[in-house]
Amino acid sequence: MIFNKVSIVGMGLIGGSLAKAIKRSHPECFIVAVDSNEDTLKAAKDEKIADKITSDLPAGVKDVDLVFLCLPIHVMNSTLRDILPLLDRETIVTDVGSTKHNIVKAAKEIYESGDSKALFIGGHPMAGTQYSGYQASIPHLFENAYYVLTPLDSTPAWAINSLSEFLSSLGALPLVMEGPEHDRIIGLISHLPHVVAAALVNTVKDMDDPSHHCERLAAGGFRDITRIASSNPEMWKNVSLLNKKELTCLIEHIISHLSAFSSMLSDNEESGIEDFFVSAKTYRENLPTRQALDLLSYYELYVDVEDRPGIVGEVATILGNHSINIKNLRIINSREGHPGSLVISLPDGSSLKEALNMLQENGYRAFVE
Repeated sequence: MIFNKVSIVGMGLIGGSLAKAIKRSHPECFIVAVDSNEDTLKAAKDEKIADKITSDLPAGVKDVDLVFLCLPIHVMNSTLRDILPLLDRETIVTDVGSTKHNIVKAAKEIYESGDSKALFIGGHPMAGTQYSGYQASIPHLFENAYYVLTPLDSTPAWAINSLSEFLSSLGALPLVMEGPEHDRIIGLISHLPHVVAAALVNTVKDMDDPSHHCERLAAGGFRDITRIASSNPEMWKNVSLLNKKELTCLIEHIISHLSAFSSMLSDNEESGIEDFFVSAKTYRENLPTRQALDLLSYYELYVDVEDRPGIVGEVATILGNHSINIKNLRIINSREGHPGSLVISLPDGSSLKEALNMLQENGYRAFVE
C-alpha cells in the first residue's frame, strides 16, 4: 500500500531522511512537515521535500493516512497522547524511538479509553549517523537497514502489512516483534554496548598518567570498540532511563562475567580463562552466519588494501564494471586480527565468488573468513 498523504512530526536526521526517502520513491505522495524550527521547515519546502509545512501539530496531522513521530524519545509519549485523540479515522501512527515498552503502553491506554480510532504501530529504524539535524538527512539512510515494528495486540494485520510494504519500498527491511522483546534485544546489542564503551573510556581516562600516554597510544582496537562512546550524551541519558529495567539487569549480567574472569585470574585458572575467550570468539565469528540464515543474506569479502587516496573507489569500480552490487561497505580501522581493512557485503554467494575472483585477478589480496 502506498500512502497518499504522510505527516512527519520532527524533521531532524530521521524525520528528514524519511521525508527524502518517501519523496524519492513516491514523488506523488503529499508530505506534511511539522517542526518548531522555521529554518528547518523552510529548507524542506525549498528543497521540494515537503509539500506543506507547519509548526501547528493539530493542523499537521489532520486528514493524513500515516504519521511518523520523529521526536526526542523523552517527549514521544506526551506527543502521542496529544495527537491520537485528534485523529478520527484509521490513520496509522508510528514512532522511531529506540525503546518501545513505554510508548506501546501509552498507546494501549489511549485505545482502551476509547479516545482514538487511529492505529498505532511502534517503530525503530536501525539506522543513523553521528550527525544530527535536517541538514544531515539523506534519502538512502534506511536502505538495507532493519526497521523494527512493534504493533499492539489489537492492531489489524492490514495496517501492519501496509506499513511494512511502505517501508520496504523505501529500501528498509521491516521486522515485526513485541515491544518487550525489542527492548531486551536492543538493550543487549545497542544500549549495553554504549554503557560499556563509555565505562571503558572513563576507566582509561581515570587511570591515564600525567603524560597522557594512554591517550596518545589509544588507537586500533581501542578506538574501534569505543567509537560509540562519542554518541550524543543527552540522547543516551534519555534512552538509558527509559530502558532502565532491562539495562540494569544487563549491567548486572556483564558484571558477573567480569567478576568470574577476575576470580579466574586470581586463581590462575588457565583453562577457564582460555574458555572465556574461546566462547566469545566462537559466538562472534558466527554472527554474520546467523544474520544470513535468519534475517538477511549478506556475504562478506575482506580486501587487504593500502591506505591511499582513491583505493576504495578503485575496488568499487572493478566490482561495478562487472555488475556486482555492493550492499554495504565498511573499513576496519584496526588491523588487529584481520589483515584486510576493507569489508564488502554482497547479496549472494555467486556475487561473492565473482567479486573474489575479479579482485584477485586485479592483484588485490581478497579473502573470505
